[in-house]
Amino acid sequence: MTTVDRSAPTPAQAARRAFNLQLALYKHVWHGTVFTSGLLPILYMVSIGIGVGAYIDSSAVGGLTYAEFIAPGLVCSVAVMMLGNDMVFPVFGGYADWGGHYLAQRATPLSPVDMLNGHLLYAVVFRPFTNCAIVALVLAFFGVYPNGWWAVFAVIAAALVAAALAPWLHFWASSLKNDANLNMIFRFAVIPISLFSGVFFPASEMPVFLQPLVWASPLWHGTELARAATADVAPALPPAAHIAYLAALAVTGWFAARWRIQKRLNF
Repeated sequence: MTTVDRSAPTPAQAARRAFNLQLALYKHVWHGTVFTSGLLPILYMVSIGIGVGAYIDSSAVGGLTYAEFIAPGLVCSVAVMMLGNDMVFPVFGGYADWGGHYLAQRATPLSPVDMLNGHLLYAVVFRPFTNCAIVALVLAFFGVYPNGWWAVFAVIAAALVAAALAPWLHFWASSLKNDANLNMIFRFAVIPISLFSGVFFPASEMPVFLQPLVWASPLWHGTELARAATADVAPALPPAAHIAYLAALAVTGWFAARWRIQKRLNF
């Protein structure tokens, strides 16, 4: 006779169960993310890194070839592109008729915080260490990592970017009540972060009055760390300062997202 364990799960068990749900959902939609989180960075490398890069003097990008300059940023930008898929429409739809997976999970022993932790575990750990790692491996065939195997740390930098940005996107998407406003997240967060974070040109080339926005971008901090790993280029700040900033965003974002999801689902 089979017995059913009806005891309440521990926080770690609950987060894993919520993570498994996200993983099961991903198995049904993974093909829709191949272009944005896989092929698009490679097309950037071929068209911009190699094509446009042939006309760019290496002295303008710290003595690197242009392909070497943008490669670490592309690895990190994949994390931002994936979060656009993982933390906008799925989060908004979790509270609505689009899928309502948060509402379904609320009928189980999982708490709102468990759901948040499972979703973040999926977006911050699983996705960067699969998709970003694959992109980093493919880019290696272009010979864009002067620092050799240290380039694996670019994937860790991408995971740090995801950790810093994911809870804030979750908070934002959880705060919206109208799907007409969803594109605001892409227009004012995902796209500007992807384009103006020192991935395609040095941040110092930005107008002085816009540079503080670059410094505030988690992608800029991740790109600086990744570029130090792939090309042995000294980052703008000590690595510990970049990491501390990303960690601070991750922690404060988690508290903001926790407050919001509890407010939406505590009924």
